[in-house]
Amino acid sequence: SPEEIPCFRDRLNRGRFRKNSVIAVETFISTGGRYAYETADGWTMRAEGDSFVAQHEHTIIVTDGEPVILTADNGI
Repeated sequence: SPEEIPCFRDRLNRGRFRKNSVIAVETFISTGGRYAYETADGWTMRAEGDSFVAQHEHTIIVTDGEPVILTADNGI
């Protein structure tokens, strides 16, 4: 399984998730910038114009049918 999955479509990538794989989908939401970057402290995220960035994650189990979203009831 890949360690990272790009956040864009690659027509040449024919990889598929395998049954019982557990994946984390991490989204970044910004108050202004389009691209997030990590600051020198190795923890804080910022975007262009020094806008704020928040991260959210869902953990998903891949099945033969519908995926199981373990974090579906986290209220976000």
